[in-house]
Amino acid sequence: MRLFARAERVEATALLPDHPPALFRWRARLHRVARAEGPERIAAEWWRADGPARDYFRVEDEAGARFWLYREGPVAWFLHGLFG
Repeated sequence: MRLFARAERVEATALLPDHPPALFRWRARLHRVARAEGPERIAAEWWRADGPARDYFRVEDEAGARFWLYREGPVAWFLHGLFG
């Protein structure tokens, strides 16, 4: 796995609010999701309840490339890493 030092913002479209993205655009390239696992919720530590919760998804596009995406809030999507 290649984890980015800083997650990169992506444009994503999910069919329903709590579902994985059906497609996303990263670095001007459109990726259509063929398979997805998740969400896996990672929240702030209990003593720092003010931090955002993130819903992580492992997705694979139609070409077989695999990505680690997360949603922060209702509509902000980020790419956190790639699977080799």
